[in-house]
Amino acid sequence: MAAAIHEQYTKEIYDGLGYFAVWMPNSPVALGDVGFVRGRRFHRMTSLADLGIAFETVGPGAAVVHSYASESGVEVSVNGDVATPDVLGIAPQLTVTVTFHRAHTTYLRAVDCTEEAIRDHLALQRGLTELRESGVWLGEYVVVTKLVRTGPAVIMVSSQAATRVEFQASAGDLAPLSLPVGSAGAGVGTSVGSSLAAEAVALDGGLTPFLELSALRRGLSARPRLRLRGPGTGSKPDGTSGGRWELAPLSWEQFAEDGVRAS
Repeated sequence: MAAAIHEQYTKEIYDGLGYFAVWMPNSPVALGDVGFVRGRRFHRMTSLADLGIAFETVGPGAAVVHSYASESGVEVSVNGDVATPDVLGIAPQLTVTVTFHRAHTTYLRAVDCTEEAIRDHLALQRGLTELRESGVWLGEYVVVTKLVRTGPAVIMVSSQAATRVEFQASAGDLAPLSLPVGSAGAGVGTSVGSSLAAEAVALDGGLTPFLELSALRRGLSARPRLRLRGPGTGSKPDGTSGGRWELAPLSWEQFAEDGVRAS
């Protein structure tokens, strides 16, 4: 059975960029959001602030560019000359075409992307442990501990093969991305053939499409530390886990299998 569109998208982004992907790509997410994972989707329930846990952040770091296109599935062309000079202050108009040759393929380009993270994981671990012991923090909860915020960006995911998207843009509009993105007024214009499953165009930036999630689990260590652990690691024969609570980033296996549940 073929993977669902969002399952294919999240797997490709993780393999290509190393982050968990938000679905839909334009859904807002904030550092410190708390929720659970179902079907490779993060479902927000509350936040650290709402739970009374303060935290400091580190970042944003240096701006980077994130680019991704599904292999042998996406073709981008520009009809016009980007190098044509302005005439009377009017930038030349270009026709941009993005063609998706296969279903469930992704075209992504985002510039000026910055990463922000929670600074002190051990302090957060202690706060969440108190909530866990008092019954407030549920075993399936995860928290957003790292977040990517984009500058100008375009993300498109095809629903079927032979999907073509065309739109008008000026050379000036394309300059921030160095790859095709429509102007704020034009947006993603004409879709020829099948429609897109998802699209997010933000020339002003502000998308939050990629993140890291962490969970509180029982560890075997005698002192708190950050550990990346897979499902079932550290279980006793009776199915319980020893040690104290530890805050650990989710692995892809945990994200794909609906996260982790603390024992």
